[in-house]
Amino acid sequence: MGADKLLLPVPPKGIPLVRHVTERLLPLAAKVTVVANDPGVCAVFQDLGREEVQREREWTPACTLVNCLPDDTPGNGPLGGLATGLRRIEGWALTVAGDMPLISAACCRYLIDSSDNGCDAVVPVLNGQVQPLHAVYSRRCLPSVERALAAGMRRMDSFWKEVRVRQVQAEELRPFDRDLLTFANVNRPSEWKEALALLSQG
Repeated sequence: MGADKLLLPVPPKGIPLVRHVTERLLPLAAKVTVVANDPGVCAVFQDLGREEVQREREWTPACTLVNCLPDDTPGNGPLGGLATGLRRIEGWALTVAGDMPLISAACCRYLIDSSDNGCDAVVPVLNGQVQPLHAVYSRRCLPSVERALAAGMRRMDSFWKEVRVRQVQAEELRPFDRDLLTFANVNRPSEWKEALALLSQG
């Protein structure tokens, strides 16, 4: 991208991309944990939290607390980030990447609502490919995640054989996001340009 993509400005307010993603999901949670090793990324959250957001169809004080912290063990990639986050929660965690400008709160809500005691993770499947960075995980996954990391494994699915994974097919999510743009991430300038054009359409 030629720059840190998480800090790319999103119009019209020009807020950094990672904060834009977070703000889109604020109505879903009372606590948000951003795992980032760059102090510049954490700096964009200093004044965010405990704001009034639209929860369901009414505006209410959400008292959302946003924390930003580095990986407990840097160098372990997204799986290490998942472990860092799971150590700080009880129950379930929605996990998303910070470079998904069109993330859909409605799709994420569906994934959250699909979680129960019958599974330990809820993972979407798009075109036959699992989407482990746009998923829901129970803290029950933490021991398996830690064993995978201790064994030198870094893939997000490296611990799945030890837990119960519920897959959600993409078609289940289309009622909430017809074109499944929620899965779009940005790695190239052309993708960023396309995302900005879609955002400008509302």
